[in-house]
Amino acid sequence: MSTGLYSGFLTFRLDLASALLSERANAVYRERWGLDVRALRVLRLVCAETGITPKAVSQRALIEKTLLSKTLAELEARGLIGRDTHAQDRRSVALSGTPEGVKVAQATARVGAALEADLSAALTLDERKTLDRLLEKLSDSLLESGTGAT
Repeated sequence: MSTGLYSGFLTFRLDLASALLSERANAVYRERWGLDVRALRVLRLVCAETGITPKAVSQRALIEKTLLSKTLAELEARGLIGRDTHAQDRRSVALSGTPEGVKVAQATARVGAALEADLSAALTLDERKTLDRLLEKLSDSLLESGTGAT
């Protein structure tokens, strides 16, 4: 790891690890499906919860609304999701995965699980459990303090 000016900051190290992981996954996902990690995160959420609103997707995926709007437009143009008027709130949009979108979401989830297994191979089981626990603790702390919201 770099010994530069920011290397001692936890946020820098987490961001670096995230960027490296996303870069690796994006290479696989873009080659096979022409989609990046962000688009697939959105697609999986939409396919998992038919009728989900863009606001809920934004909150759950931690994606800024403007970027989400572009991602949703791309997924819709590719025929992977559909939009309809929300049944309970006619002012809102309900999102759903198309049959093709569901197939892509399922296939990419399997590839994602394999990528995750490769990553986990660098850690012992105890290290992985500790990492999971610490990341959850940090996330919970940020969410409780209100500094983790987008």
